[in-house]
Amino acid sequence: MANIHNIWNLAFIRISIYLWEVKLLIIISLISFYSSSQELSQSIIYKVIQSIGSVEIREYEPALYASYMGNEKENNQTSSFRVLADYIFGSNASKQEIAMTSPVIIKLFNNNEMLFRMPKKYNTKNIPEPNNQNVKFIETSYIKKAIIQYSGYSNDDKENEKIEELKTVLNKNNIKHNNQFELFVYDPPYKFFNRTNEISVNIYTDR
Repeated sequence: MANIHNIWNLAFIRISIYLWEVKLLIIISLISFYSSSQELSQSIIYKVIQSIGSVEIREYEPALYASYMGNEKENNQTSSFRVLADYIFGSNASKQEIAMTSPVIIKLFNNNEMLFRMPKKYNTKNIPEPNNQNVKFIETSYIKKAIIQYSGYSNDDKENEKIEELKTVLNKNNIKHNNQFELFVYDPPYKFFNRTNEISVNIYTDR
């Protein structure tokens, strides 16, 4: 009986340790997310210049992005995210950690190329050189975008539905666009509620 009692005690201790480790990982993840949210709150790079129903017309400031597009064998969002996350977590020539901003951008029209926006203090002269030579940098100028927002986890069906909804609004209002749609993902995978996603497209308008 004593041996059985000891086995149960040991099992209980191991389960308790495991649950504590899980809680610790969740806490660390949440701290990381809120830290990046603070970076986000200090670096909004657009202004809304017009609203048309559920669509916003925004003007974005110039920005610098780190970009990665996997090859055919590894073409999935997980591997792209891992490569870019490695870069900002110190896989670069100066071993410098770079604050993560939101949203993550996925170019749906270009083989799901993924982009992380760099904080405002960086430019092409002072940005750390990536160890992975397939990580590239993209500079953008002032640009107008049409945006439609939706909630929950994104998937192909939702993205295609919102693309068609966005195109309908733009066509109805005679707003020309480049037909190159992007997905903006604002939240980490472990956030289950109040998720925010957006479909974006560059537009041409004098308004």
